[in-house]
Amino acid sequence: MRKVAIILVVLIGSSFISCKSDVKSGKPVEGESNESTLEQEVLTTEELEDIVTLYVSSEKSDCAGVAEMKCLLVKETEDAPWELMYDTIEGFVYEEGYEYNLEIRRENVTNPPADGSSIRYVLIREISKVKK
Repeated sequence: MRKVAIILVVLIGSSFISCKSDVKSGKPVEGESNESTLEQEVLTTEELEDIVTLYVSSEKSDCAGVAEMKCLLVKETEDAPWELMYDTIEGFVYEEGYEYNLEIRRENVTNPPADGSSIRYVLIREISKVKK
C-alpha cells in the first residue's frame, strides 16, 4: 500500500511539472505548445518594419489642416523632396533653425477620430541635430 501511495505522488508531481514553462528562458517545457513564443516573434518583426529614419527640415512650412498652421517638412531619405507632415512626433521637441535626423516608430491607430490620422509617430531617438 505504501508503494502505491509513493508511485501516485510521483506520477501526480510529474504531471504538474510537464505543464510548466521555463520561467527564466520563457521557452516551453517539452510537451507544451510553442504557439505563444511564435506569436511574440511575429510581433517583434512587425514592429521593426515600422521603424524608419526621418529627416526634419530646419524650417516649418505653411499648411492648411482644420485651420491655417505650420507643418514640419520631412523626408525619409536624404535625396528625397521635402513633404509636409501634418502630424506630430510624440516625444520630439522641434527647435526652428536645426535640421534633425530621427529614428521613429510608426504605429497604426485603432479607431482614429474622423479628422485624425490613422498613424501615430513616436520618437525612438534623435540621431543628429545640426544648426542651419
